[in-house]
Amino acid sequence: MIIDELDKKLLDLLQRNAKIKMTELAEKLGKPRTTVMSRVERLEREGIIRFYKAIIDPEKFGFTILAFVLISVKRIGPSGGKSSQIILVEKILKDSDEDPSLPWVEEAHIITGAYDIILKVWAKDMRQLSHFLINYLPSHPEVMRSETMLVLEKICESRDRTLPISKI
Repeated sequence: MIIDELDKKLLDLLQRNAKIKMTELAEKLGKPRTTVMSRVERLEREGIIRFYKAIIDPEKFGFTILAFVLISVKRIGPSGGKSSQIILVEKILKDSDEDPSLPWVEEAHIITGAYDIILKVWAKDMRQLSHFLINYLPSHPEVMRSETMLVLEKICESRDRTLPISKI
């Protein structure tokens, strides 16, 4: 897969505004619209551009508490080719999406170190977060312990950042 300067500039513009029209992209890049369209299609086909989506601000819907939750999991044998960590994360994500009493889990990652999982969690209030930490997580027998870090101030969120051209 070869990424040239035109691809880099195109990716930079799309990261900044995925709703930009092909005509405007072509004008900014000084290239024909058909060239720009075929480049975008190739970048999508090759999986460099994974998807386009609207990012909704959780705080606008009452999610005022942001926390990172670290979870240590009992290691049990894989089930259906998946580790116990992945099975637990999939369950937490499903429950988070379906149960209004639980906070929204925006991100979940399997990590190295003293813990196995890190979750980025948005709660409407401390009561909701407490329910998640005190009642919900311990209801899973594979959870050994957890540690929660509350975010006091957001400085830079991933959705506000673009991968710089110099890194592409």
